[in-house]
Amino acid sequence: MKQPKILFLIAVGLLSLVLVSCSGGAQAVGGWSGTAIDDGVIYAGTRDGRLVAVNSSTRDVLWFFAIVTTSSGGLSCGPTSVAAAIYTTPIVDTDLIYVGTYSGQVLALSTVARSQNLTFPQQRYGEWEWYCPLDGAKSNAIVADLAMSGDALYVASSNGRVYSLDKQFGDLNWESKVLDERHGKLWTSPVIQGDTLYGSTLDGHIYALSAETGELLGWSFEAGAGFASSPVIHGDTLFVGSFDRRLYAIETGSNVSRWRFPEEEPAGNWFWASPIINEGIVYAVCLDGRLYAVEAETGEKEWEFDAGSAIVSSPVLTDNLLVVADESGTVYVFDLSAQFVDEAVPLKTISIGTAVKSSFCAQDGLAYIRGQDNSIYVVDIERGEIVDGWPLSLATEK
Repeated sequence: MKQPKILFLIAVGLLSLVLVSCSGGAQAVGGWSGTAIDDGVIYAGTRDGRLVAVNSSTRDVLWFFAIVTTSSGGLSCGPTSVAAAIYTTPIVDTDLIYVGTYSGQVLALSTVARSQNLTFPQQRYGEWEWYCPLDGAKSNAIVADLAMSGDALYVASSNGRVYSLDKQFGDLNWESKVLDERHGKLWTSPVIQGDTLYGSTLDGHIYALSAETGELLGWSFEAGAGFASSPVIHGDTLFVGSFDRRLYAIETGSNVSRWRFPEEEPAGNWFWASPIINEGIVYAVCLDGRLYAVEAETGEKEWEFDAGSAIVSSPVLTDNLLVVADESGTVYVFDLSAQFVDEAVPLKTISIGTAVKSSFCAQDGLAYIRGQDNSIYVVDIERGEIVDGWPLSLATEK
């Protein structure tokens, strides 16, 4: 499949935008912001452009904040405020929570100020708000999750650049050159190791940048096809999914991949979500509906599992249990201490009854999953059942 066609299909199928009409106002559509949990509070972006905080014990909505942007409206409409689509999963760091939007905003909101018995405050307790600079007519949308290391946030923008921000004040530390010169977009998150930042691109490159200055370092990697997933790093090896329907292991500093999986015939679809690595095994999910367990050193397959529905979000590991959610809304739990031969058998199978495209988190035996019906579902991983669920639309003014 040619690269332009791939990008068109992604844009049409996965990246819904904000629709505006002169007469009917604005409606936010799409968005797959995932869940994060910190200090007993669940944070999630909603499909109507809000960031919501929920007490994980009582399920009470502590606060919400509506993120808006300005749209020209088109067709001679005047400027109007519209809800911002949210594709990124919130990052919590001490008393600040960060989120990026499809309109190019990065916001930092204070979790401390909002937790002091405030009932749905209209005033905002955010510390700062920052916009990715426009690059001519190109979009500055933020699709990929933010990354954080030390005192800096790293933002991949659809104008093709990576930005480093001071995480306390939002000041711009640096901006990189345009990394994807063919498409001018960055839709994958960078990964940081020490003082080096690695980023994958839609035109098939992996670049190494200085985390301190944003300058390109001496090593880069070029593949025959674009990269679909954000890279993860383990030791000196990057693991990343490609549009050629394979997963690659690439040793930093090398010009050839250590291995690719599958080696012969490609998988049935893209490795869209980032894999995870545990005890020498790479667990990679694919849009062909399969979960693959692959030896990190050799690329040899240990086992696989066919969910029968596309898997968009990365697996989550808690203790020795691996949790996978597919697009049909089925959640699978695998006991990694079991001895699987070729085909894995899930320990538990749970249906939440709605599509799952967002990343999710787990803590203390519970998984917190945001469905595409704009609800959060709490799944007891060991018991294999839904213990709670509520629509995020309940986060309304009182």
